[in-house]
Amino acid sequence: MKIFLLLVLILGSSLSDTSMAQRAGKKTAAAGKLKWRVQQLHRDNNEGVAVGDIDGDGRADITAGEFWYQAPDFKQRPLRSLEPFGADYLQNNSEHLYDMDGDGDLDVLAGAFTNTIVNWFENPGAGGYEVDAWPVHQLLDTGTNRNEATFLHDLDGDGTPEFIENSWDQKNPTQVIRLNREPDGRVTATKHLLAESGNGHGMGFGDLNGDGRQDILFQGGWYEQPAEETYVSRWRYHHDFDLPHASCPILVVDLNGDGRNDIVWADGHSYGLYWHEQLEPQSNGATSWRQHLIDKKFSQGHALAWEDIDNDGQPELITGKRYYAHSGRDAGAHDDITVQYYDWQAESLTWSKQLISTAAAGEGPGIGLQIRVHDLDENGWKDIVVPGKSGTHILWNEGR
Repeated sequence: MKIFLLLVLILGSSLSDTSMAQRAGKKTAAAGKLKWRVQQLHRDNNEGVAVGDIDGDGRADITAGEFWYQAPDFKQRPLRSLEPFGADYLQNNSEHLYDMDGDGDLDVLAGAFTNTIVNWFENPGAGGYEVDAWPVHQLLDTGTNRNEATFLHDLDGDGTPEFIENSWDQKNPTQVIRLNREPDGRVTATKHLLAESGNGHGMGFGDLNGDGRQDILFQGGWYEQPAEETYVSRWRYHHDFDLPHASCPILVVDLNGDGRNDIVWADGHSYGLYWHEQLEPQSNGATSWRQHLIDKKFSQGHALAWEDIDNDGQPELITGKRYYAHSGRDAGAHDDITVQYYDWQAESLTWSKQLISTAAAGEGPGIGLQIRVHDLDENGWKDIVVPGKSGTHILWNEGR
């Protein structure tokens, strides 16, 4: 009996050690670095991009400025012409895919830097892609220009996204463009003013005060979504923080699991990537914040994304350096350009940085005004698509 018990103890210890080693091996494998492959689609000064199934074949395609790229080989096809302006800009600060005419395929809804007109470009559909340009339609005249970026985001949770402009001009109004589906399937738009003035560089969306409704935040504070009649009255403004030249978007996420949403943002025109921890609210109800530095070794982190790219079940923070945001006049303009991601460690409240790509200024992928994340080749790992003045690139995620 004693011998039997001894054998059980020895075997149990051996199995336990093996199990621990297997678990440790899995942990080591899970912590291995991702492999990336860079593919340039085109070199121009376009800074907007979108991903979606354009031709209805079930595969994700890419639109980027004047062209769209047809999967699976991402053949370049014409889409529209863009007006150049300034030293090195094209009139495209963002683009979004949405069925604007009710025919079941995706059209391009676009934003522009200095134009007040918002246009959408009609998908010609199967058999119609051998054209020089897609038909263009005017959605509306916003009455405002000096636009940093635009967003297509469902603010009120009704299942239909709103179109929102972010302006670098603080005197510009903050307004929401509601998209209305008419009986014939076409989309029309109505403007709703949230504030007569009080916009500013950078914008994000999320529930800052814990009332279950999404608010709008920007570099100079945030607008509180009202409990009722969302687009009838003005939204209450709270000047609870300042985020100079904030990124587009500003991310809203509860990082430390305390039930209060925090803020992640970058300085779009200088050095600095930060997260702001939301503390207990003040006695008067104002939100309180503590700033934490994530990284100050790269500049012009003008766009952010929050996606799980390493398949660990948790999103990563994805950003990089925007190349020549102000035609080379920003801090660090001639530094190497990078694309990178950061793993968040909730237990230690720290970030782990992983470089995806680095190159001499203008010689490789940087970021423009949008970052799109999608598993383009359907290999189980999400890829990254970035536009910018160093070209539009796919960063192929080849896993570990």
